[in-house]
Amino acid sequence: MVDSTKHLSDLKPQGVISIFLGLIAAFFVGVTLLELRIVLVPFSIALLLSFIFQPIVVYLKQHKVPTVVALIMVVVVLASIAFMISYVVYSSAESLATASDRYLPSIQTLIENVDRLVQSGASIIGLQEGRALEQLIDPSIVPSMIQNGIGEALTFAGNTFLVFLFMLFILAGSGELVVKVQRAYPPDIADRISSVIDNISQQVRQYLVAKTLVSLGTGLLIFLVLWILGVDYPVFWGFLAFLLNYIPNIGSFIAVILPFCFALIQFDTFTIPIVSLLLMWLIQMVMGNFVDPRLMAFSLNLSPLLVIVSLIFWGWLWGIAGMILAVPLTATLKIFFENIESLHPIAVLMGSVNGRTTESEQE
Repeated sequence: MVDSTKHLSDLKPQGVISIFLGLIAAFFVGVTLLELRIVLVPFSIALLLSFIFQPIVVYLKQHKVPTVVALIMVVVVLASIAFMISYVVYSSAESLATASDRYLPSIQTLIENVDRLVQSGASIIGLQEGRALEQLIDPSIVPSMIQNGIGEALTFAGNTFLVFLFMLFILAGSGELVVKVQRAYPPDIADRISSVIDNISQQVRQYLVAKTLVSLGTGLLIFLVLWILGVDYPVFWGFLAFLLNYIPNIGSFIAVILPFCFALIQFDTFTIPIVSLLLMWLIQMVMGNFVDPRLMAFSLNLSPLLVIVSLIFWGWLWGIAGMILAVPLTATLKIFFENIESLHPIAVLMGSVNGRTTESEQE
């Protein structure tokens, strides 16, 4: 039997100092991320968007289009699309927040019906009846909750100016990093570094494009289903599903359950709410289990525990925006670690044992 005290005695003072320095550095990094979230949230969004639009800028520059013109073309097109979507979603969200008081009687009736069912079930199985649900839930706080949630979502979307500003500076240097590497290192080393940079950019871009297309398709389909069924504010619910689709499992559940609860409040019967619930659940299943894997040429294979921890960590730091950005940022880090030989063990630890391997792991 190995003596554990021997291993403890082998721990040198330099190693203990390194551990404490690492903890101190991690603490200061966390404080910096928390205090600078107003700037770092739009910067993170701009960085992820830059991976998607970088090939367009590089293509235009290769065809003798001036860098300034290429940047203006990309940003103007993206800003126009973002403005139109933001205007429609803002109008729908503002209407929902204004009309939230109108749904108070329906909310009160729904709470009473649910409470009646709970009390009946408790009496059938012989449990002692507890406090009435309507005593525990105050319907008057629902409008304020809706308005606060919409306000935070619009604040997240309102950082578009900073996002576009950061994108201009990031995209302005598109394609220059490889040239700098070629000038800074010998040819053999420069080729290896350039290959790693290309692999990272390609895999991150493919992941972000696939995730964005799946999220966009999910939001559009949910909008169509709710619009056809007559559920109020389908544009808002579709946009919410688009954003929440970046949060795995939890986001999909919230994107389905919120419009379902709203449909329960809006309609007097259970038919339309249940039909909408089943159709939205079917959309999430098809898009998540069939469409998404086919758009991705490789599997990120993130550990479920890592996903939960990253959601908690980034959500604590940056709120709802952090939860939306948590998995894309974590996936980008894993792709980066996979392509750096010395950091590859960290990528393996970030993955799941039972998942599929990525192309870089197979190599």
